[in-house]
Amino acid sequence: MSTAFSKPVGVAIVDDQQLFLDGISALLNACPELEVTATALNGEHALALFEQRCPEIILLDLSMPDRDGMEVLNDIKAHFPQAKIIMLTVHDDLPSIQECLRRGAMGYVLKINGKDELLHAILEVAGGRKYLDPKVLDTLIGSEKSRSVSGQKSFSGSDSGLLSVREREVLLLISEGKTSEHIARQLFLSVNTIDTHRKNIISKLNARNITDAVRMALQKGMI
Repeated sequence: MSTAFSKPVGVAIVDDQQLFLDGISALLNACPELEVTATALNGEHALALFEQRCPEIILLDLSMPDRDGMEVLNDIKAHFPQAKIIMLTVHDDLPSIQECLRRGAMGYVLKINGKDELLHAILEVAGGRKYLDPKVLDTLIGSEKSRSVSGQKSFSGSDSGLLSVREREVLLLISEGKTSEHIARQLFLSVNTIDTHRKNIISKLNARNITDAVRMALQKGMI
């Protein structure tokens, strides 16, 4: 985790289980880079709290009574467009993942993960990068590979020169769930160089983000 912050990153947690809220709050507050600034048991409570103290990161569950996480995600993005939202949920199905990302979530992490994965996700998103935990990324990549095999899209000669050999190598490692730090160590490059490759890949493929770039590259057979 190379990003340095001048002050602790403010985190809010929205989940309908008080015990879970208490446990995650204690875990995050034990990390010097983070500070839990608000917790909420439902979407309405969340919006009221966020108006008073807008957090940098919001951890949001999908399964909640009255209004589910999708609706709450819409509301938060409508009131706080710059909010960086990470879905923290048990739902690992493709439609839920795709819809949350489409509605503006910057991260998707499963509750089965350990604390290190969650902390890494929060710091990555706080640094302005999208984050999908490895199982979620596998689900997305598996779906795109299936579509590619079924012949929905194929590699064309005009696509072959879009990315350099190094950029395709970096993108392949990203598709395997590796972080910039891991890739830098593996390729003996700096993290800044890897992040520059990520930006160039997104630009060259005219993608919305790196996840979209992975999806497009898989569809076109580029990796």
